[in-house]
Amino acid sequence: MRRVKIEDIGSFVSVDAPRISPRGDKVAFVVGRTLVHEDRYESNIWIFDRENKALKQLTGGGNDYNPVWSPSGDKILFLSNRGDKKIGIWSIDSEGKGEASLVLTKEGRISQPSWSPDGESILFLSRPINKEDVKEIKKIPFWIDGQEFTYHSAVQVFSVNILTRQESQLTNVDMDVQGATFSNDGKKIAYIVSANKKNPLSYDARVMDFNGKNVKTIASGFMYDGPMYPVWSPNDEHILLQASRFEKGFASHSNLWLIPVKGGEPRNLTDELELNIGNSLYCDIRNPHSYGPQGPVWEGDHIYFHVSEGGSVKLARLDMRRDKIEIVAGGDIGINKFAIKGNCVIFSGGTDIDPLEVWESKDGKKRLTHFNDSITDDLRIVPPERFAFKASDGEEIEGWFMKPVDFDRGKRYPAVLWIHGGPKSKFGYGFMYEFQLFASSGYGVVYLNPRGSDGYTENFADIRKHYGERDYKDIMEALDWIEGNCSWIDPERIGVTGISYGGFMTNWIITQTNRFAAAVSEDGIADWITMFGMTDIGFFFSKDAVGGDPWDSLDKYLAKSPLFKADQVTTPTMFIHSIDDYRCGIDQSIQFYTALSYLEKESKLLLFPEGGHIFGWTGRPTLRVKRLERILAWFNEYLQAKELEN
Repeated sequence: MRRVKIEDIGSFVSVDAPRISPRGDKVAFVVGRTLVHEDRYESNIWIFDRENKALKQLTGGGNDYNPVWSPSGDKILFLSNRGDKKIGIWSIDSEGKGEASLVLTKEGRISQPSWSPDGESILFLSRPINKEDVKEIKKIPFWIDGQEFTYHSAVQVFSVNILTRQESQLTNVDMDVQGATFSNDGKKIAYIVSANKKNPLSYDARVMDFNGKNVKTIASGFMYDGPMYPVWSPNDEHILLQASRFEKGFASHSNLWLIPVKGGEPRNLTDELELNIGNSLYCDIRNPHSYGPQGPVWEGDHIYFHVSEGGSVKLARLDMRRDKIEIVAGGDIGINKFAIKGNCVIFSGGTDIDPLEVWESKDGKKRLTHFNDSITDDLRIVPPERFAFKASDGEEIEGWFMKPVDFDRGKRYPAVLWIHGGPKSKFGYGFMYEFQLFASSGYGVVYLNPRGSDGYTENFADIRKHYGERDYKDIMEALDWIEGNCSWIDPERIGVTGISYGGFMTNWIITQTNRFAAAVSEDGIADWITMFGMTDIGFFFSKDAVGGDPWDSLDKYLAKSPLFKADQVTTPTMFIHSIDDYRCGIDQSIQFYTALSYLEKESKLLLFPEGGHIFGWTGRPTLRVKRLERILAWFNEYLQAKELEN
């Protein structure tokens, strides 16, 4: 067995997005690979036959994803940019007979294709591409991370006839449609649309006839941080949403809401549940097409959904007859996507030592695929060790540490502490290749879920207007615990790093303490004022995080901005940012680096040409490799080299 190397970013396989055939006898799923030497990703659709336990590759286009079974089960719809490189909707015989045929292609993005119940039409979402050289902008947000400029048009609902290929635009809204689905009888379409210009994540639920007429708003004021998928009840009398009422802003937990189609008050089906419904678990080896949330599934008398508990993401279901929630697949696991058909429960899941594979939940959990066995058998995978401690205010904080490969109790090692983004996301039982790389490179690895994280109560997650306070204390008290219980870690050689909110917290930490020997801040926030005006979410997220607008709460914005404490920094810090990051703009790292450089403090700025906010996970493979090389080199210089000096 050997150590994990940087090149192993291309060794792992992403096995995800399972979909069950109408008869329940087959499972379609996506197999994604990172081809470092070709600087691209590959994804194809595979089939698992549940009856004869056979696996076969169905498509070979190289960028095929989002499989959807036809109602009859004889065809599978999927998205691909094969051919002229535009994203298109394709159809293929589910037995693999013949070649895939193109249904439709468009300039711009296509998402969420689905069949009509009669199999004659396909529903999908799309936004026309913008080709103007001069941008005449009259609305915000005018760009979205990963989508570039979006001011010119909104995402609309379209349909296309599978036989005639005739396309129809069914909506003409001013703000983006987030999700759309056919009713079970095929006569109506439910869709979710952004409805608040000052908070585009506030949505309306609407219903219209299949031809786009007789539009009716059936509920308003729901919020979710991502696409929302309306789910029809079996009798078409209700719409189900996974969403919140935004009572605690971005710290709010999502619940399952039942909305009468004919009018009436929405009902919260899970108000007794203290945990969040959704999946915010970190896992850095997913294929780029695997990101994004999954909505609930209503099958018969049960509604299936994610439950975020501690470091795990479990699959639960609500029994509508008994009004009872039970765990279908649990334990120390991270469940990503799932599909239900009758009593058949299929999901993609992994752990902190096992990459994503496809599983079946039947008399326990049974693995159906083993794409990653050869690489995990060949590598020296370090199992993380969980720890927990009581914070100074009495709250329990959960974290994990990893020992270096070839650990020797008689030696002391450098370590790196990671801080996740969000802040309402979390670490836990998701496979992190990056952590394994650092353990193989001679580092201890420490990560935790401080206040603000998902997986616990809403109050635990609610740090609005108090960034850098209780969350900072949790991180520093975790460091105290580590230094007191892991004598093998050298307290003089500990680094800190994080992305997004984790980048903000890294920036904040270096203005508050000199306990860290080096820092790497990625795609973070340094100045809440420019965050408000320069980013796709700034004008509503900053108001929620800091409190108020910059012009009436300037003192708060200044107090919470690490940039204005730059003179207090003593930690050597490297800033990493993607030039096309519209979530936490490039100006954040540039400003902080400029300040530190002006003050003649040890610092470095790395600008990557493309990839958006999370380019370290979904950007071009060669850029991901260069990022890891630079981070390792920075920590080696300030942490490993210290051992030689000492």
